[in-house]
Amino acid sequence: MNKPKFTLALIVGLSCLFFYSSVAARQGMSLDESLSLAVFDVDATPPVGSMLAYDRMENRDNLGLRAKGIIVSGSGLPIVLCAIDWIGIANESQDVFKSRLAKAASTIPSRVAVHAVHQHDAPISDWSAEKILVDSGLDPQAFDSSFDRVLLDRLEEAIKAALSRSKPLTHVGTGKAEVRQVASNRRILGPDGKVSHFRSSSTKDAAIRDFPEGLIDPEVSLISFWNGDEPLAVLSYYAVHPQSYYLTKIANPDFPGIARYMRQISVPEALHVHFNGAGANIAAGKYNDGSKINRSLLAERLAAGMEQAWENTSKQALNSGDIFWQQEPVLLPADESIAGIEQEMHSQNARWLTNNMQKLAWYKRQQMGRKIDIGCLTLGDTRILHLPGELFAEYQLAAKAERPDLFVAMAAYGDYGPFYIGTADAYPQGGYEINASPVTAESESVIMTAIKKLLHQPHPQQVWSNPYLLRTESEIPLKTLEEWEAKEKGWQNDMASIMGTLPSRENLIVPQLTYLDSIAADNFTRYHVKFKSDPRNDVTAYLYLPHQSKDRPAMLVLHSTGEGGKKIVDGEGPLENRAVARELAGKGYVVMAPDYPSFGEQKNHDFSNDGFPSGTLLGVWNHMRCIDVLSEMPAVDPDRIGVIGHSLGGHNALFVAAHDPRIKAVVSSCGWTPFSYYDIGDAGSKKYGGRLGPWAQDRYMPAIRKHLPDARLPFDFTDIIAMIAPRPVFTNAPVKDSNFSVEGVKHAIAQLRPVYQWMGFPEHLQVRYPDAGHDFPPEVRKEAYAYLDDFFGFSKVKKY
Repeated sequence: MNKPKFTLALIVGLSCLFFYSSVAARQGMSLDESLSLAVFDVDATPPVGSMLAYDRMENRDNLGLRAKGIIVSGSGLPIVLCAIDWIGIANESQDVFKSRLAKAASTIPSRVAVHAVHQHDAPISDWSAEKILVDSGLDPQAFDSSFDRVLLDRLEEAIKAALSRSKPLTHVGTGKAEVRQVASNRRILGPDGKVSHFRSSSTKDAAIRDFPEGLIDPEVSLISFWNGDEPLAVLSYYAVHPQSYYLTKIANPDFPGIARYMRQISVPEALHVHFNGAGANIAAGKYNDGSKINRSLLAERLAAGMEQAWENTSKQALNSGDIFWQQEPVLLPADESIAGIEQEMHSQNARWLTNNMQKLAWYKRQQMGRKIDIGCLTLGDTRILHLPGELFAEYQLAAKAERPDLFVAMAAYGDYGPFYIGTADAYPQGGYEINASPVTAESESVIMTAIKKLLHQPHPQQVWSNPYLLRTESEIPLKTLEEWEAKEKGWQNDMASIMGTLPSRENLIVPQLTYLDSIAADNFTRYHVKFKSDPRNDVTAYLYLPHQSKDRPAMLVLHSTGEGGKKIVDGEGPLENRAVARELAGKGYVVMAPDYPSFGEQKNHDFSNDGFPSGTLLGVWNHMRCIDVLSEMPAVDPDRIGVIGHSLGGHNALFVAAHDPRIKAVVSSCGWTPFSYYDIGDAGSKKYGGRLGPWAQDRYMPAIRKHLPDARLPFDFTDIIAMIAPRPVFTNAPVKDSNFSVEGVKHAIAQLRPVYQWMGFPEHLQVRYPDAGHDFPPEVRKEAYAYLDDFFGFSKVKKY
């Protein structure tokens, strides 16, 4: 009796599903329920009396300054896009803003883009510049960060509240239209090919206004986000200096802010966020003589273009696989004359400091290898590029021309540190922008290479069914960093059940080194050192200091199994291809190479009396104490410390990195394979009491003994590397390695790639499979060193 009812219900249900799917297909709707969008909008206007970029603020206009943005969730970790009505946010301020917004959205800072709209009657933020001024005994002036912290608190609260009101995201819309009589090129060339006239934001000289409009991008691009037929947010992109007039001492968003407000009134259900494009050499000067009425006229023209772009909008259904965030870190070449700002700043006025201190701060960071991310958000057939500095319009036009088959928009004025970034052709032409630029003509090649790579990058297919990306005991994909960290905590506990738990590191004192001897080489000195890692245990190590070291990257180098211990990585052992410490020191790295307990000077180590539950955990503790030492050395940049090791050192490199987030990059050579692939043969298993018997020795993890002979451990190397992600892990896995199965490595890498893709760093998981045995061949070492050099932004020829 029930069967017909069930059949009828099933037929009806399938019919409804078919009908809904058909309608969805016809209307371009997405059936993916995992995507959502949240919007936030806060007041970014400082209190009266605060310093704006160029003047002390006396009032605010009716609109004030805003910080607006969106959070996209459901495709990897959340993605945050934010535009603020400030002149610029640079250097350490970018780091802090991204970190705080990421924390609020439960994501990682690399998936946060923070841009200024670049209005001039607004604040500037650069905590690096502030520190330089304060440390030099100077008033920070416009760089005082007091209100920055207020705005950060507001943003953090607003993002948390916005996430609780998220709405389903089903579609993305794109539209563009011409904006008439707003933008014109600032640089007018004379017959000699040099800049002869400068057409600023407001140009009183009619003869200069009358020059042709010049090269601009006349289009405003709109990207909208939808829940079915309901618009949720509209992002607009237009390249122009956003000034009609300024130095009013009144905080105001100028004509782009007014245009944005006009569109907000027209489409009130959607949050309107405006991004400035590559407008370094673009301003309103041809159409603006500085008359106050022109602010409203320019706003109306920009709003008219936005309205037409809205009317031209077409929608495309979105699902989680259509959205992808990627970034390409770049190190822009610096004009070495920028270093002179440090001396000149003592005799200059506040406005000069506003225009120059962020350049000096950027230069110092550049010298330390601090890269700036160029980001790209993929939304189906749409790409949004996120770039630093004040870029010439040619970059925006080139990006659009590079992929005419896609809808490409560009947001510039990200990290404001690099200031003006011209094209290679512009530097011989001179002019204000070039004279003020802290970068060189070679920057064009660096930026365009990154843009092309991002625009042509194949969109990886995310494996949502990967167990690492699912909630514990659930088929529901992870959405937030908080959910990821909950899983990570479980892996940590499983690892600790075998290795043991580290002692508390609170109130630790940095170990004092005892220097036993030294040997000078051509470009470094090798010191033989010793220090107490705790009351019971000593660390003996080689410390390599390149001559004239300051703020260099450092490497912890861990040796393989052998009586020589640290001597192995110094090249003193019988095997070739092991002198990693000496080679890295020769490249200019600060290097520390310790003995592992029971090898080298620690050959008589008593594991029964060291106070640690496993030799592996003591190794982790000692290695972390080495990081303590390196982090406090003037020769070392504490934000650029990595670890490298072969065999025994290869898995110890992974173990210490899993415990210590200060380690930013890992190279593991012949150091791991999943435990299920570890095979020592029948004779070996019999000798050691089981297949994983060698791992149960006192010098490793004796708790494994209770799992023998089957030895199904509660954690694996895939868990270890997942805990390290998204930090780079470079693996050397020779195809003839008899210790660690290359097939196991390949299986594990396939499991781990989706994790790195989900976090937006697919290139941070690197593996090489040389035709070799248990060795670290020269060609792979060369690749590993080059990878470290690139990641740390390091060159031994750089001036330190």
